[in-house]
Amino acid sequence: MMNLSQKVEELENLTIKKLKVKIESIRTELPREEQKVITFSKNFTLSLSNYCQNQCGYCFYNQAIPKENNEHNIVLIKEEKINDLIQTAVKCGCTEALLMSGEAPDTFIVVQKELKKRNYRDFFQFVRNLCETLLDVNLLPHTNIGVLSFAQLKSLREFNASMGLMIESTCESLSNPGGVHENSPSKTPENRIKQIKNAGKLKIPFTTGLLLGIGEKFQDRVKDLLLIKELHHKYGHIQEVIIQNFTEKIGIHYRPNKPITIEETLKTAGIAKLILGNDIAIQVPPNLIQNYEKEALEMGIDDFGGISPFTLDYINPKHAWPTIDFLDKICESNGYKLMERLPIYKKYINKKGFCSENIKKVINNINQNVRNKKDS
Repeated sequence: MMNLSQKVEELENLTIKKLKVKIESIRTELPREEQKVITFSKNFTLSLSNYCQNQCGYCFYNQAIPKENNEHNIVLIKEEKINDLIQTAVKCGCTEALLMSGEAPDTFIVVQKELKKRNYRDFFQFVRNLCETLLDVNLLPHTNIGVLSFAQLKSLREFNASMGLMIESTCESLSNPGGVHENSPSKTPENRIKQIKNAGKLKIPFTTGLLLGIGEKFQDRVKDLLLIKELHHKYGHIQEVIIQNFTEKIGIHYRPNKPITIEETLKTAGIAKLILGNDIAIQVPPNLIQNYEKEALEMGIDDFGGISPFTLDYINPKHAWPTIDFLDKICESNGYKLMERLPIYKKYINKKGFCSENIKKVINNINQNVRNKKDS
């Protein structure tokens, strides 16, 4: 049996040609009707607050970074904004609401004051209340607001179709002086791994992933993918892994010595496919790999993630989402079929203990609405 260094060397030396052959072989293990299917979720983003207790060197989203548009620095999203976004999402036929924020924003007094003004005890109560509101209008929440306690995860699972937390990288040197996580206390590998384990114990359909180009090495990426495989083997809850490339932005001080290329990103996606197989979907954000969509398909991706018809990618605001029609044409011209999915993957809806009654009720309503449209 190969040790880690041997495994890393084998994968690093794989040519793209050999990688494609192996990926094609893995795809043939799927039922024939699924082998050429690429999925996406029609979503919109609720950016709740970008006040964050971490100060990651690569992060543009953080409140400390000046924005061109003042609206992109948010103490706490306004109620009118929430209502406008929900109304637009319903009109656009979205099914997923991505709830995102900086981590523990209520550690800041300005956020505490705003929460108190709106009669919320803390930020978590605000988030849970918003999840319930979204379910009432048949929108499925997917919450990714940083590290949460076991009790908080347990409380939110009843009102979320799925949840997420990027592992980013377990490379410990990133927390050393000069590393991107030097001023980010909760970005230690132990904190991230603990949350993914807790989500597994609670049977929460979960999204995680790697952020490439932040100072990690190839060996770190392989190690993290093997760790994800191990966690999924134990708990069976990881539905998708995102392979995301860092992109440079004005206003942040981090500049990698060797910027990550799209080719390197996609090779990592292919290696993720080799390690994780067909049990976990491999996702790349399509707005970060523009003009390389065909190559992404060849590298075994299964999913383009959440595509919003009207909200920004707040992490990478200069990278606009492609249209669904554009991705549909790309898939069709390369022999694939683009299909919409929900934020909870189909296999988890009926998997015992993974889908709460609140979520099943909304899924039934969404399916009924789809049937009614077809019949009308």
